[in-house]
Amino acid sequence: MDKLKLLYVDDEVVNLTNFNMAMKHHFHVLTADSARTALDCFKKHSDIALVVADQRMPGMSGADLLAEIRTLYPDTVRLMLTAYSDPADIMAAINKGEIYHYLTKPWQEDLLLDILNKAAEKYRLTQENRSLLEQLRHKNEQLQKELQNSRRLKDSLVRRDLILGAVSDTAQKIISSSRWRDFTEPLLARLGLAMAASKVNIYSCHQDAFEQKSALLEFEWCSESIDTTAIPPFEKVFNFSADHLQRWLAIFQKGEAIITNRDALPGHEAAHLKEHHIESLICLPMMVHKRCWGLLVITDCTRQRTWPDLEISAAKSAASLIGEAVYRDEMNEELIAKQEQLAYAGRLTAIGEMARGLSHEINLPMSHINLGADQLQQYLSRNKEDAPQAAIAKEMSSQVAKVMQLLEHMRIFSTPSKDKTNDTNLYWTINDALTFFREQFRMALIELHEETSEAVPYITTNNLEVEQIIINLLANARYAVSKKNEAIKNFPMQVWVRLFDKEPETEDTQKLGLARGGDDLTAVVIIEVEDNGIGMSEETRQHCTDPFFTTKPTGEGTGLGLSITASLIKKLGYHLEIQSTLGEGSLFRITIPTYQKYPVLLANNEVRC
Repeated sequence: MDKLKLLYVDDEVVNLTNFNMAMKHHFHVLTADSARTALDCFKKHSDIALVVADQRMPGMSGADLLAEIRTLYPDTVRLMLTAYSDPADIMAAINKGEIYHYLTKPWQEDLLLDILNKAAEKYRLTQENRSLLEQLRHKNEQLQKELQNSRRLKDSLVRRDLILGAVSDTAQKIISSSRWRDFTEPLLARLGLAMAASKVNIYSCHQDAFEQKSALLEFEWCSESIDTTAIPPFEKVFNFSADHLQRWLAIFQKGEAIITNRDALPGHEAAHLKEHHIESLICLPMMVHKRCWGLLVITDCTRQRTWPDLEISAAKSAASLIGEAVYRDEMNEELIAKQEQLAYAGRLTAIGEMARGLSHEINLPMSHINLGADQLQQYLSRNKEDAPQAAIAKEMSSQVAKVMQLLEHMRIFSTPSKDKTNDTNLYWTINDALTFFREQFRMALIELHEETSEAVPYITTNNLEVEQIIINLLANARYAVSKKNEAIKNFPMQVWVRLFDKEPETEDTQKLGLARGGDDLTAVVIIEVEDNGIGMSEETRQHCTDPFFTTKPTGEGTGLGLSITASLIKKLGYHLEIQSTLGEGSLFRITIPTYQKYPVLLANNEVRC
């Protein structure tokens, strides 16, 4: 055990030396030759356990010194040692310094040591008592905290059970009726009351044509304790970029929540909350198939607070429930849309069957009309060569020939493909496909740019399937420019069709997935269909070839056109590349390999090696 510190104060050096010699084996002895020196010693050694002071010293008496020490260091045990037995000195020492013992000089060493040991024991008891009291105080504080935590936990459990009860009741109603919107407002009210919130809102997230993200207020519950004149309702729509909340949007899109107080936010975000009188909030993303459909926002407009984890967890269950309900609605709507698209596709198939029949039925009367026109031309040439009816008869024959050619093309195109392949110059395949569109484009004021070259290598392919690909892409381009013209009146609608060939490059062989690096590849033929229509967002571009995926209203498309196109291109061993910018247009590029070794025969019978 470490020795206790003992300070002896005496103005006589001999006494200081004798005291130190006598007690240094029992205590850590410190000495001072005046009251002032003693007080300075206390400043250096605040843990002095005992102080023994001579009564009569110059400047400050022993009684006055002990009184000062009592005030500054009350735990130090104080003793008086003097050669005088003046009752007044004794009373002063007792009254001022509350001394533990009064000793007279000369001292008896055994008696002095006994008294000092008892004083030391008193000091130890005092320190132990203080330590025990401090421990007791600390335990009481811990107990108070535990009691408070227990009450808060009990309160949180009650609130959590209220929230989960509301979620469970709402889930049962949604399951039985599927109309989740009918039960959302009561759910928000129970949620707000259970969490002692000021407001509970639901926002749905949207993206406009310029890919700007915004949130639209769908439901709002407000506590009756809120003064709506001082705290107005939240805005119906807010834009994440305009309101400087892009950081929040990034967090929500990852499916993570924001739980915070206004003072903990950076300047512009804190200003946004202050503008709406929000002190504390919980923002929970409502995820629908890994995308953020909307937000469940719980706010306190009166105070900043720490939201209990149990209540947050229960509130997340409410957000999850609404997300699942929205997902089920979307799946039902998608199912109905696909059923309608299948029905529409069935009607298109029936139209194809009818086209083959109509082609045969119309051909017969058209043949009679053509025969009559020829006979009329012969008669007029023999009898009335200059009659104006001769030109009319000739025009009739020409128009009948066009109709019969179109009917024959419809018959061939509507006949199911049997995977028959032949060597084809795609210039004529594209020309046949354009037969269906040239007049349509002219009537719709769509400018068609035909940048096709006859001087391309022949390829071995299924001609009808390639024609179907071109027709689908042209129909898609026509829809895109028409929709943009609806939004921008007198918009110059344009569609480009290109056909050309080029030397194969490494990138081409990689696109086509050719083995051996495409060593036997002689050229690649490129078909491009481009428009300056509405274009596509990146998300739409990535999914536009998925079966039944469509952005068109029901009845305007089946969601199968581009899917069938992509399937045919893959089946034929070609590569499809889609480039698109929202609001600017789209480009569909088909890369076709050719391995022909013989010269290219052009339409005018010229030969290109």
